[in-house]
Amino acid sequence: MIQIDKLNQFYGQSHTLWNLTLEIKKGRCTCLMGRNGVGKTTLSKAIMGLLPIQSGELIYDGKDISKLSAHNRAGIAIGYVPQGREIFSQLTVKENLEIGVLSNRNKIKQVPEKIYDLFPVLKDMANRKGGDLSGGQQQQLAIGRALCIDPKFLILDEPSEGIQPNIVAQIGDVIDYLTKEEEMTVMLVEQKLPFARKHGDDFYVIDRGAVVANGEISQLSDEIVKQHLSV
Repeated sequence: MIQIDKLNQFYGQSHTLWNLTLEIKKGRCTCLMGRNGVGKTTLSKAIMGLLPIQSGELIYDGKDISKLSAHNRAGIAIGYVPQGREIFSQLTVKENLEIGVLSNRNKIKQVPEKIYDLFPVLKDMANRKGGDLSGGQQQQLAIGRALCIDPKFLILDEPSEGIQPNIVAQIGDVIDYLTKEEEMTVMLVEQKLPFARKHGDDFYVIDRGAVVANGEISQLSDEIVKQHLSV
C-alpha cells in the first residue's frame, strides 16, 4: 500500500528524517513508535503532504505521490487524524463531519450512517458545537471526519493521547474493525505499548529520524522497548 524509500526531510537547517525507508502493508495496522521528537509526526505530515520532502520516494498504491498536494491526497483516499485532533470548535458535530464528506471519493452528499454506527455519540450530539465536546468525544469526531472521505489508508497520530480509558477501548475496537472487516490500511502513531500490542499487526521504531527496528508486533521485544522506547 505504502512504500517509502530513502526519504529525507528538513525543518529549516534541521535534518529531521534521514534516508527513512519503510513499508506499510495493505489491510494491516502498522504502529509507528518512538520517543517524543524523533520524527513520527513529521513522517505523518510528509505522507499526508502537509510537509515537503527533500528527497526520496513516496509510493502509494503503485504511484509516486511525493509531489501531490494534501488536498489531492485526500482525494485519493488517504485519511488523516492529526495529533491534537484539530476539529472545528465553532462548527457543529454534523458540520465537522460534512467537511469530510466534501472529499469523499464516491461523491456522496451526506454523512454515512456507518460513522454513527461506529461512534453513536456523534449522532446524539450532532447539533452540539465541536468545542463543547470532551477530549474523547472530539477524538471520535476527528476519526469520524477522516472516515467520511472513505479512505483506503488512514493515518492516526496518537489517538489515545489524553483520552479516558473507555473511549480508548472503543477507538481500538474501531481500528480492529477497519483493518479486519473492511481491510483498510492503518498507520497508527502510538506511544502506549499495551494499545499498540493489542491492535497493531506490524511495527516500526524510529530514533533520530531513522528506522532502528521493525517487524511483526509479536517481535517487539523488551530489549527493543528498553533501548528505544523507555524514558
